[in-house]
Formats: sequence, structure tokens, C-alpha cells
Amino acid sequence: MALGNSVLRMPSGDHLNEQPSLITTLLDRTDALLERWYARVGLWPSSLIIAIALVLVAFIYVDGGTVPVSHGEGYAALSRDPFAQSVSNPFRFRILAPLIGWVLHLRGPLFILVPWFFLVGFVAMVNVWSRREGAWPSLALVIMLAMIFSPVIMHSLVAPGYIEVVSYFLLGMALMNVRSMLVSCACMALAVMTHESAIFLTPAWLLAAMSISGKSRRWWAKRLLLLAGMLLPYLAYRFWVVQVDEEALSAAYYFSYANLRSCVASGPLGTVVGIFAVFRLHWLVLAIPFFMLGLRNGNVRWALLLVASVGLTLVIAFDTTRMFCWTFPLLVLGSVELGKCVGRKMAVALLMVAWILNFLIPPYTTTGAESYRLKGIRNYVTQ
Repeated sequence: MALGNSVLRMPSGDHLNEQPSLITTLLDRTDALLERWYARVGLWPSSLIIAIALVLVAFIYVDGGTVPVSHGEGYAALSRDPFAQSVSNPFRFRILAPLIGWVLHLRGPLFILVPWFFLVGFVAMVNVWSRREGAWPSLALVIMLAMIFSPVIMHSLVAPGYIEVVSYFLLGMALMNVRSMLVSCACMALAVMTHESAIFLTPAWLLAAMSISGKSRRWWAKRLLLLAGMLLPYLAYRFWVVQVDEEALSAAYYFSYANLRSCVASGPLGTVVGIFAVFRLHWLVLAIPFFMLGLRNGNVRWALLLVASVGLTLVIAFDTTRMFCWTFPLLVLGSVELGKCVGRKMAVALLMVAWILNFLIPPYTTTGAESYRLKGIRNYVTQ
């Protein structure tokens, strides 16, 4: 998981066979075809084309919706006039996505297009990020497949208007461009402005920066100060919201006795079931490089920090599956690391087998101690 690396092709691990197998030949041809296409069209444009196609397939598979539901209704209402004081809105702190919708005139029912634009960009970014980290084109494509058929993406398809995917895109860009202090800090700040949960990923983001800087305290302290400076306008905005909208979901709500009690009521079983829902059988595949590398490996320690940071959110939030979708970098970087550990052919095979078997486990999401199938969940969602 060498964060921020330029494109560097990893060893395929297929050279162990004297005669190339049918699978190896197929992967070689796929890689060659994709390489030529990327060279001709460009990696980002090509990735966007693939992303659009995959999003359409996933939308049909999960029976996606086109009308804002639940939280999406709140964000859509906010997009009509983000700074209106006459109407209360519990999601007023998550201002960036509704503000984008307001500026682009994608307001009200049209607001669902804002998260979906970022969703396509996020899926494309998964391919670009995987390639930058050293994945072969075929492996990067399989990582895209694994991501798009997970709740990380499907939540936004079945619950139009939810804005987490906007923050996922910005957080991914912050990690992918971690070598660039200005770009990375700007993306991280925007991710927090979109959804405050992104702040829990700050330790993992800083550790990624430290690993590149040679653990220079001065270097990462400068980065942290730059991030804080970029967030000053947002902090001022939050202060203003507290004055004008008593119904906005502030820290007082999340640390209230009623909310904390609801989080505890999820129980160990509900928590495990909710976490499993995020990647399902791909969790088992991601465990392979974890055990092969061991705790002394810096990438493994980074992954543990990421999981622990996201795990902290469950103290104040009981939407277990939605919260653990913030661990999406594990699927990208862990899959790339898998390829480095076992070779291209084995990595692609393991990810594809898990992807196919995942269809035997209907995609679901867990909130508290209750789990719901994503297909048809709009029948159960309430404001």
C-alpha cells in the first residue's frame, strides 16, 4: 500500500509456469488491450467511461431509485437555499454538496445528480488510484468491480441524495495525492465540509503523509496546520449554524444519552454483521496480505489505524454498515498489496471468486441491530 506512488507495474507472479496458462494468456491480452486504450484515450477519460457503464449495471442490479429518500430529502431541501434561516434542517452542517447543487442549479429533486456525478468520479478514481499504486490493468478493473457492487456505491443508488460518496471521492483524492501537500490538504478539508465523519480519517491520512516524508514531525505538523487553516471558514460556518438552527445535528446530539444508548444497543453481533456487509467475502481476501505481511509491516499498521479510526465512529453512530464504508481505501490498497504478495493471476482469481460468491449473499445494510436488503430498502426507510 505504497500511498501516492506513480504507476509502477508489479510483478505478475505468472512467470513460475514454463508454459503460460489460458488464464495468464487472457490476462496478458486484457492488460495489453487496456494499456493501448488508456494510452490512446487517457487513463482518467477511459476510467470514467468504464465507471459509467458499471454504475448503470449496478443501478439495474440493485433496483436504484431516482427520488431523494430519508437523509437525501434533507440534503435536497438544503440545496434549494443553503443559507435560508426560515426553515430548519438537521443536515445543515454538511454544507458542501448542497452548496454545489445550489450553485449548479441542481436543486430539490435534481440534487440527486450531484452525488451521482461524484459517484462516477469515485469509481473512475478507484481505477486510476489502483494503477498509480502499481496494479496491472486487469487487477485494477477487478478492484473496480469489487467496489461498485459493495454498499460503498450501492447505498447512493438505492438512497438517492445521500452525500457520503462525495466525501469518499474527496478523501480518496486526498490519499491518492498525498505527496502534494496543497492538493491533499484541500481535498481533505473539502471532505470534512461534506461530511464531518471524514475527520475520523485524519490520523490515517497523516500517517500516510508521514510514511512519505520519512516521519518528519515538522513536515506533518505543517500539513496539519494547513488543514486547520483551510477549515477555519467551515468552523465559522458551523458556529453560525448553531446560532440560527437549533435542529441541526451538532455534537450535542451525537453525545446525547439517547443516541449513545442506541449505539450500545446495536450489540456485538449487529456490529459484526454490519461490518461484514461492506465487503462481504472480500474481507477474507483482504486478510491474506494482512497475515502474509504481519504486524511489523507499515502498510498493515496503517490499515489497522484506518479500521480503528472508523471503528471509533460507532461510539456515536449506529449505522454500522454506512460508517464502515469509510474503510473503502482498504479495498483499493489491500487488493493492490494482494497482487504484490501472490501475483497477478492469483490476486485476480481470488477477487473474482469472492465477487461471484458475493452474489449469493444479497447486499444489505445494518442499522443498529436490524439489517435490510438494499434492493427494496426504500420501502422501509423513514425520515
